[in-house]
Amino acid sequence: MTADEILVKKVQNCDLAAYGELVQRYQDRVYSLAARMLNAPEDARDVSQEIFIKVYKSLPGFDFRASFATWLYRVSTNVCLDFLRRRGKEQKRSEPLRENKVRADCLADNSRGPEEVLLEKERLRELRQAVDTLPDGYRMALVLHHYQGLSYKQVAEVMNLPEKTVATRIHRAKIMLKEILLGGEGGELPENKKNVKQVPGRRVTIL
Repeated sequence: MTADEILVKKVQNCDLAAYGELVQRYQDRVYSLAARMLNAPEDARDVSQEIFIKVYKSLPGFDFRASFATWLYRVSTNVCLDFLRRRGKEQKRSEPLRENKVRADCLADNSRGPEEVLLEKERLRELRQAVDTLPDGYRMALVLHHYQGLSYKQVAEVMNLPEKTVATRIHRAKIMLKEILLGGEGGELPENKKNVKQVPGRRVTIL
């Protein structure tokens, strides 16, 4: 049995300390997913708590057919989608998720002027907002793959979809982002959990 499975078994036998360990293991990943899906840190904190409450109530019925991590991501994405529906998909979210982070090596470059730094941050903010406008199913697939680092197969398990459908959604999500940001021009998003946005002579990373 894996370490997660051992802890789940203990929780199913009413071991609260084991549940606390599960929360400690996954709370950062759950918050990160909620923050990306909701684009609001306060909401993400509240939803993260809601997720772990639901997980605790649902663990007695966990049957180990999927890994705990896959099941947890599935619960998390469903709770996030429920919250988005309650909040209203058309609600305008003017505040970015958090301050855009720029690599230290970029900031250390004294040749960069303040205008370039501001332009870079603005482009990162626009990318975050563009991701936020994607349809739920496309945004979820993109967030799980690019920001959470899940493989296509893992995303398919979380979303209960064929792997080919997941690949198609991620591909179409990239096309939609390019249309929003670049009018259909420009390169692909990188195939990893960090999205990179190019600016003249520099590269910055969205964390």
